[in-house]
Amino acid sequence: MRRVLFGGGLLALWIGATAFAAERVNDVHFHHFHINAIAPDQSVAFYRDMLGGVPTRFGGRVDAVFTERSFIFFNKVTRPAPADLTTGLWHVGWGGVDGPREYNTLTGKGMRFQTPVSPLGNNTYMYPYGPDNEVLEIWSGYQNHRFGHVHLVSANPVATVRWYAKTFGIGIRAATPPAGTATNPNEPYIAEPNATSAGSGALLPVDNVNFVVFRQPTAAPVPPLWAGNAPITTINPTKGHALDHIAFSYRKIQPVFNRMKKAGITIAEPITVKPEGFKSFFITGPDSVSIEIVEAKPIPDAGWE
Repeated sequence: MRRVLFGGGLLALWIGATAFAAERVNDVHFHHFHINAIAPDQSVAFYRDMLGGVPTRFGGRVDAVFTERSFIFFNKVTRPAPADLTTGLWHVGWGGVDGPREYNTLTGKGMRFQTPVSPLGNNTYMYPYGPDNEVLEIWSGYQNHRFGHVHLVSANPVATVRWYAKTFGIGIRAATPPAGTATNPNEPYIAEPNATSAGSGALLPVDNVNFVVFRQPTAAPVPPLWAGNAPITTINPTKGHALDHIAFSYRKIQPVFNRMKKAGITIAEPITVKPEGFKSFFITGPDSVSIEIVEAKPIPDAGWE
């Protein structure tokens, strides 16, 4: 059995999938995350120079960054967007290899840090700031320098994990249940975190991107991985924050739109053609996370098709 290292422990790899009539499970792909930026050109340079992204002109229309198998888009704003950690979208993360050395290198290049390099089991993590104070992560457990995860915060991590799995047909990598635990054989086991733990015990993999869900820290003391941050008493919508939204893609989105609307998912914006040149619509996920659904072909890659 394959095992996945996360959060200083080993999670048993359990793949569960939900198929929909309109789409196969593997039809969904991670497409981009979107930043509200004061100076998009400076943001492009930051993600190029600090994190190895590749600047591109997406669709010949807008400046973007290609990172691993997805994109970073930037919406130019005239005043700084709020970047306080009070939304359901905590940060996006890259891999690292040698945390202390990389921390010294990046500090020397001018990168600012909310949390300096810190131990996590046999690995290290650090939380740098992006140009618009968006929080990022570099985690050495990946042992690479690729874009690798989206980290969510939820008042109910288990329900959030199941919502993403059901809504997008994403398989769940779930924890091994403790001995003697009663489980549903038709559902993957997801460990319910307690008041002082961080993770939900589950990962949602989409292409190369893991979606990680942590419990909303509502009171002190906060979990160690939240050190330096205040407890969250109210989760605010992501729309308008520095990290504005995340996006998934399908080849055709009209059937997806119809299915989601029928399922009662909140449609925040109908299908329209965006300035970037693609068709998309917006839904609202758990904890008011803004999610865009884009019509696009997958990035050519043998691992995808």
